[in-house]
Amino acid sequence: MVIEIATFQLAPGKAGEFFKAMENAAIHLRTAQGYRGHTVGLGVEAPGTATLIVAWRSYADHVEHFEPSTAHEQFVGILDGLYDGEISVMHVEAESPQGPVSLPIFQSEA
Repeated sequence: MVIEIATFQLAPGKAGEFFKAMENAAIHLRTAQGYRGHTVGLGVEAPGTATLIVAWRSYADHVEHFEPSTAHEQFVGILDGLYDGEISVMHVEAESPQGPVSLPIFQSEA
């Protein structure tokens, strides 16, 4: 499993709209190949940021299948104007010799 960590610099005064839009945009995540779950939250130390954490079956499911898709375009389009600049994205391999941590937020609805 790979964890995507995407950080958005929120447009001033748009946090509420961003989180409401994220609820609508999430359908495009939930139906993506390899989607395992997600959560999104407001930065504690940097309240002008929001971080989206998505669990994917593999790195390829995110970057080779979802990112070039129409679903990704629609996902980002719903959020358009609610954040400033580029989205900062990194990936973390979640499996280790001890096994991945099981978090309820990453339980797929399927």
